[in-house]
Amino acid sequence: MGKQEKMFKRCPRCDNKCISSTEKCPDCGLIFSRLQYATNGAAKEKMRRGDREYILYVTELPKDLSYVKLLLFSLFLGLFGVHYYYTGKYVKGFLMSALFAYTIVLVIFNQYLVAHEFLMEILAIPVAILVLAWIVSVVYVLSRKFKVPVAIEVSKTGGFKA
Repeated sequence: MGKQEKMFKRCPRCDNKCISSTEKCPDCGLIFSRLQYATNGAAKEKMRRGDREYILYVTELPKDLSYVKLLLFSLFLGLFGVHYYYTGKYVKGFLMSALFAYTIVLVIFNQYLVAHEFLMEILAIPVAILVLAWIVSVVYVLSRKFKVPVAIEVSKTGGFKA
């Protein structure tokens, strides 16, 4: 299976299975060598402008993101969603932060909830979702399958910014 994985690669735009030596995706026309110019900063800027059409999600980290930072953020601050904010996945980061705040509220009102056991069982489900999402994202970062938004920054003259 390891040999077969190296023979093929997935196109980040259309998810088509392409031969590794192919320079261009036969389905969508993405030129793979242009991905070396893709940055996470350009993707964040395009997201702010609402221009999501040119954003790709790749597992190979761009040059403006650090794997060590991403790993440390996901391990130690992952329950807050900091690793999602770092990579520009703001909605997921907000959801993780909101679930963590919800967990803090549950801890504060623990005495009331213990008195009403049926509430504790129902309200503990989002806490389980938070912990599970954190564990899954740490595993994805460790296995280098964590998808990061990238975009190619194009200069005003039409070339790529290096």
